[in-house]
Amino acid sequence: MSLHNFLILVFTILLELQLHSQNSQDDVVYLNNGTFFRGKIVELIPGKSLKISFIGKDTLEIQMIDVKLIRKENTPEGIFKNYENGVKTSGYTFIGEFNFGLGLLEGLDRYKDTAQGQYSVMLSVFNGITITPTIQLGIGAGLDVWNYRIFLPIYLDLRVNIIKKVNSPFLYFNTGYSLGWMNGTPGVGLGGAMAAIGAGAKFRISTKQIMVLSLGYHFQQTRQWQVNNGVESKATRDAHFINLKVGLIF
Repeated sequence: MSLHNFLILVFTILLELQLHSQNSQDDVVYLNNGTFFRGKIVELIPGKSLKISFIGKDTLEIQMIDVKLIRKENTPEGIFKNYENGVKTSGYTFIGEFNFGLGLLEGLDRYKDTAQGQYSVMLSVFNGITITPTIQLGIGAGLDVWNYRIFLPIYLDLRVNIIKKVNSPFLYFNTGYSLGWMNGTPGVGLGGAMAAIGAGAKFRISTKQIMVLSLGYHFQQTRQWQVNNGVESKATRDAHFINLKVGLIF
């Protein structure tokens, strides 16, 4: 898969998830007697009747003469068992993030000191579960683009919320491995171990979306072909970045 096609795929997935989050709404039917029903309308006969389905309940038929108003409303998080006071307590969690890093790529080998400036631009996703209101554990994956290198990191991602509230500071810890390529060099195998640690804050920006903003340290090991005395080999180089992340929790 080409880099262009991979980027299109990543953006498509993020867009679909965002649209799904925004469209998670209920049909609310208000009656003339002051009561209302929340669910999904499965049948509507204009001027006659409608049928509304409830989560875990039967379908109810309502005559239109008794209906005062029908409208879409965001689903209250409190009606789900995996939420408590608006805070997710368990279940699947998806986080999409944009990362920008500035740092140094260390020397080619132990005999040379060739540290050079380096930047990193990465799109990453977190797929995991909320174990408790303060702990999230999952698998992270991304596309990391440097000056002359491309990496596909896959890593374990642990996030710890400091307080049990929607708006909360948090810590994150990553460890894993990155497949690596270098411009002008055929084949793979130029990646290596990676790790990251940092802190940030999450805060609600809409009924269904929470933004995350963090700053941290990112380590990436990489390899580069070199020739010494006519012998070709791979030399290890280590990169160190200060990373800024911004993203959304779905």
